[in-house]
Amino acid sequence: MTHQANLSDKNAFCRFALGTSMTAFGIARVSRNPNCMKGGLMIVLGAMKMAEGIFKYCPLKAMKGTGLENAMNTSMQSMFSEQNSMSSGQNSMTSEQNPMSADQINKLMKDFSSAITGSSSETTAKADSSDTSTSTQNSSDSKNSTTKAQNPS
Repeated sequence: MTHQANLSDKNAFCRFALGTSMTAFGIARVSRNPNCMKGGLMIVLGAMKMAEGIFKYCPLKAMKGTGLENAMNTSMQSMFSEQNSMSSGQNSMTSEQNPMSADQINKLMKDFSSAITGSSSETTAKADSSDTSTSTQNSSDSKNSTTKAQNPS
C-alpha cells in the first residue's frame, strides 16, 4: 500500500536528522543501563522519525488533514442548512416590518454627518476663513525671515 508524500524535502530532512540523533541518544542510554525505559522509548521514537523522513510521509499529519477536511465538510453543510432555515424566517419578518422612507434616511444621514463634522456648517466656514488668513500671514513672516537671514544688516 503506497501513500502520497505529505512532507516537504526540508521537513523530511529535519525529521530524518532528528530521528537519527534521537536514536543515537537512546542507544547511548541503553548501552549504559540496559533497563532504561527512556532510552528504549528514544530509540523507538527516533526510528519512527527517521522512517517519516525517508518516506516523506507522516501518518499523524495525514490523519489530521483528513479529519479536518471531514470536520469542515460537516460543519459547512450544517451551517448552510441553518442559514437556509434562518433566511426563510427572515423573509417572513421583513414583510411584517415597516421600512423607512428615502426622505427619512436622507435626513438621518445629514444629521449624522453634521454631528460628526461639527455642530453647524457656519462654524466650519469661520474656521476655514481663519485658517487661510493665518496661513497667508505665516507665509509672509517666513519670507521676511529668509531675507533677513540672507542679508544681515
